[in-house]
Amino acid sequence: MTVAFAYPGDYHAPGRNPLKMFPKSWLVDVTVLRGGGRDAKGNPLPVIELAVTRCLIGPRATADPVDRSDLVDSKAVLYRGPGFTFLSTDRIRVPLGSRMAGDWSVEGRPGEWPFGSEVGLVRA
Repeated sequence: MTVAFAYPGDYHAPGRNPLKMFPKSWLVDVTVLRGGGRDAKGNPLPVIELAVTRCLIGPRATADPVDRSDLVDSKAVLYRGPGFTFLSTDRIRVPLGSRMAGDWSVEGRPGEWPFGSEVGLVRA
């Protein structure tokens, strides 16, 4: 029996990353916008942009309104192998030309699993 070790987040290293079973064309590189807000004096704080590679994003649910509005509530889910920790205050930017492109906010607490993360998203 051999043991394979993978560096966290390394898609090509041997190990157990469930995203390896998907075609590489399905994976997308996203930008995580972290921080912002205001300091104790009310001055704006800078937003840090973190590049996160090899994510899988797809639709989770869509709710049509019942109050005669034209807005549709869209939700998505993002999967990422081990090596990066998402926060509940993060915003995710999916580049144009990718599936589910646009700006998203993390909904709730991201799920941390032994083989990666599951992050619920809602349109920002």
